[in-house]
Amino acid sequence: MVVSKQQKEFTSISELKQIENLMNILESRLLNFQQMLLKLDSRRGILNFGGTILQTLFGIATVSELHMLHETLDELKSKDVDIAHSLANQVTYVKSLDHTVRVNADVILNLSTILKNEMIQSYDKYQQVIRDIAWLNMTIYNQCFIFGD
Repeated sequence: MVVSKQQKEFTSISELKQIENLMNILESRLLNFQQMLLKLDSRRGILNFGGTILQTLFGIATVSELHMLHETLDELKSKDVDIAHSLANQVTYVKSLDHTVRVNADVILNLSTILKNEMIQSYDKYQQVIRDIAWLNMTIYNQCFIFGD
């Protein structure tokens, strides 16, 4: 019951691998998208007004919008690195927890074996005491008949 409760609290290794694969796919897509974007050029300042008109008429992106898009992509990259770092920490934690659980399972097995042996020895001693009491009872009972008459 405790094991099933603990299993619900932790993410499984297969789920972590799926998350890691998804992160790799997203990272590659983000990198491809970033390479497709135009790099900002400071010489284009003269054309900003024309770009605003073109954006209004045809929906073309302006330099400021491209700049905002680059900033957003940089933020996404930063968050992607944070997520990858957190995932690595979680995998390390799960491996450490797995080792701890195995050690605890071995300790519990050892203690249960010791307890079982002690119980068997106690039962054997109990049986011996019962036999001794029964023998003593019979001896006293027989002595009563021998010396009581």
